[in-house]
Amino acid sequence: MLILTRRPGERVVIGDEEILVTVMGVSGHTVRLGIEAPQGVSIYREEIWLAVKEENRAAAAAEADALPATPPQTASDAPAEPPES
Repeated sequence: MLILTRRPGERVVIGDEEILVTVMGVSGHTVRLGIEAPQGVSIYREEIWLAVKEENRAAAAAEADALPATPPQTASDAPAEPPES
């Protein structure tokens, strides 16, 4: 782990993908960061990333017979109503 000291307005560059992390402000024990990254790079808060990872693990472990036999019908899947004459 790299540990740096930065002041508000200062940046850190990560990798060749031009990921820029800017310290936006510091207030007590809270640090506000701004992150600029290429459009294809996903950025998550760790607690969200861990929750998504757990949901994916649980979905992968679900037994096939616990899932519905057919997907639920959506409004776009429903047969079209014939026009009124």
